[in-house]
Amino acid sequence: MKRISLIMLGVIWGLSATAGADVKKDEVKTGDTMVIAYEGKQDWPTSPTAQIIQDYAVPIYKGLPNKAYVVIGRIVDERQDGIEQVGRAFDDAFGSHKQRLRNCANQAKAHGGNAVMITDDERVLKAFNLTTKDASKETPLARERHSVVLIIKL
Repeated sequence: MKRISLIMLGVIWGLSATAGADVKKDEVKTGDTMVIAYEGKQDWPTSPTAQIIQDYAVPIYKGLPNKAYVVIGRIVDERQDGIEQVGRAFDDAFGSHKQRLRNCANQAKAHGGNAVMITDDERVLKAFNLTTKDASKETPLARERHSVVLIIKL
């Protein structure tokens, strides 16, 4: 019985691996992320120092940038309802943080941004009428559970 289970698991894994083989190599991956455009006042807070990850399509600021910026939109995980929440929980537990960061950077580039900002700054959350609890329901980044992920232009 264990052998049959292992064989079935191998078959399922093999099918899932080949299903992704049809995807073009140059296709830009964004995972289960979605962008909500922002229109409104553009007087955002800054910080004297910034932590910047440079390994993706655009730089990713963890915290507030040290210079003025314009917010283009907010990146959210589109899996909000029903059975999709199970997939999201599974991805949060076992998915790759690097892939999530890549997805966010790709969304920013695709929507005209030149950076991503991840922040839980109260002033930014307030501008979006969000609490940290609201942000945790929508963030595409499990490690930054109470933060918003924004597409910005510096």
